[in-house]
Amino acid sequence: MFRLYDTDGNGILDSTELDCIVNQMMNVAEYLGWDVTELRPILMDMMVEIDYDADGTVSLEEWKRGGMTTIPLLVLLGLDTNVIKDDGNHVWRLKHFNKPAYCNLCLNMLVGFGKQGLTCTFCKYTVHERCVQRAPASCIGTYVKSKKTSQSMNHHWIEGNCPGKCDKCKKSIKSYNGVTGLHCCWCQITLHNKCASHVKPECTFGDIRDHILPPTTICPAVLERQPTVVNKRQLNRTDSAMLEGSGLQVCSLLHQFQITPNPGTHPLLVFINPKSGGKQGTRILRKFQYLLNPRQVFNLAKTGGPMTGFQFYKDVPVFRVLCAGGDGTIGWVLETMDKMNFQQSGQEAQVAILPLGTGNDLSRCLRWGGGYEGENLIKFLQKIERATPVQLDRWNIEFSTNEREDEEKGDPIPSNIFNNYFSIGVDASIAHRFHMMREKHPEKFSSRMKNKLWYFEFGTSETFSATCKNLHDKIDIMCDGVSLDLASGPSLECIAILNIPSIYGGSNLWGDNPGGRKRSKSSKSQKKREKERDFSSNSMSSSDFNFTIQEIGDKQIEVVGLENAFHAAQVRTGLRASGRRLAQCSSVTIRTRQRFPMQIDGEPWMQPPCTIHVTHKNQVTMLMAPPNNNKLKLFNLFKK
Repeated sequence: MFRLYDTDGNGILDSTELDCIVNQMMNVAEYLGWDVTELRPILMDMMVEIDYDADGTVSLEEWKRGGMTTIPLLVLLGLDTNVIKDDGNHVWRLKHFNKPAYCNLCLNMLVGFGKQGLTCTFCKYTVHERCVQRAPASCIGTYVKSKKTSQSMNHHWIEGNCPGKCDKCKKSIKSYNGVTGLHCCWCQITLHNKCASHVKPECTFGDIRDHILPPTTICPAVLERQPTVVNKRQLNRTDSAMLEGSGLQVCSLLHQFQITPNPGTHPLLVFINPKSGGKQGTRILRKFQYLLNPRQVFNLAKTGGPMTGFQFYKDVPVFRVLCAGGDGTIGWVLETMDKMNFQQSGQEAQVAILPLGTGNDLSRCLRWGGGYEGENLIKFLQKIERATPVQLDRWNIEFSTNEREDEEKGDPIPSNIFNNYFSIGVDASIAHRFHMMREKHPEKFSSRMKNKLWYFEFGTSETFSATCKNLHDKIDIMCDGVSLDLASGPSLECIAILNIPSIYGGSNLWGDNPGGRKRSKSSKSQKKREKERDFSSNSMSSSDFNFTIQEIGDKQIEVVGLENAFHAAQVRTGLRASGRRLAQCSSVTIRTRQRFPMQIDGEPWMQPPCTIHVTHKNQVTMLMAPPNNNKLKLFNLFKK
């Protein structure tokens, strides 16, 4: 590329040759229809900065060095050539049709066994396999080339294969008769062909307009350049995955776009872990790519982590985040949000959950449920709009060990932050055995039901083996600087530190409060009690814990003990009200005197003797789902 622009062959690029490069870039931008009013000065500055020795010319060495911190000339303006080529092209996948379906190209029915044809993931355009090569590139656009593009958008109609009723005349569409009926990919309305003329051509994006990033809000932007080359040792796994295989060490493709959301909207940023919930993740990924702008939906298995999506939303002041996955996926997203430092940038993000994992404890306590069961995703998105923001505490946990040569080393610690719980003992032993078995035989853990059966088997065997018997004699616990007396009372095999009222897939070890129903009436007296005493072990007797309320955003954590694995099962089934309540406090220090299994938010490992410090880190805004109104609807039905 350097020799291509070195017209005189003297090994350097002078000012005339650099001007030719800038003109070439400008010509490409104008050909693509971009807004180039402010582009030339930026490109001129880039050419000046490549000249590191400031002699007015650019040598081959400077050209190579500059290529590490500026946009690549093959891409010219910082936009990947694949983005230009693929936007508007269909994304095909083979599909089995349960109902009569017709080819949008040859208009004939798709027949046969198995998967009869191909359909576009983004727009549902359907064709035979023999017709796919002749299909027009008529898929939805996901961005515009210039800010000067009109902000109004027309419906994007796909004809045929849209059974149901017409949203205009409310009569059935006889889609089995051939290619008839129209469906808009953006607002999801369905019409008869004859009814389309009675509908305005402008699309309003329907009932989920608050979540959608219209293509008119996304336009290309010139890449920002970094002043220095980034050291690969300083990159995390997300950055490394993005940079792998490219000649640039600083070039995020998502920086190529600038987002200007419509006023009053809260665009949804969707992260999906396809490995969660069996094959549910893959299906939900396709559904969201169809309902929203595909650029809003990120496959965590391909992007390398949530950082890519947050960088794409760097210009959006207020938005919502949807995590489709298990508790581990949620923790990954929240950890990335810490790195983004939204408080400094002035951005505001609220996090909702679509549960796809096995335990889904955080999802349960925020009323999103214990697992996705095929709910209509449009109704789910409307539920997110009605959700209530709540604050969730997050906790730092630090481990310090006295390493000995004769002592066996432990496993790597999965995280230094927990959002749900941290535990030592029998429950972590069960989780660790489950984790080891899944690593050896992943094919045996292909569904949520199979996972629960394996947990049941390991829990039953652990009840008889009692590998963590008399755990209370081998650890010391200090809550807010005061030691807990673990010797009094029954022996313990587990200590759990709880941030939320759900553990082990729905168990509330702290238990319900007797006066919970009268909580609103007693709020004033509760505040008065908070002023009169500290919520630490030195000032609370065992009777006080009967009225202690567990909150996810009170900057307090609860310490609970379990007698054995059977004790946890009894709490889960309601045979016992709770575990043994030990303390509610703002900091915990634990010293262990032997090797124990431990787990953080369901991620287990074996830990040698150590000292553990738990302190409050920060709070994050989560979304609590609206309450289920089924009981209220049933009451109103009888009332009528």
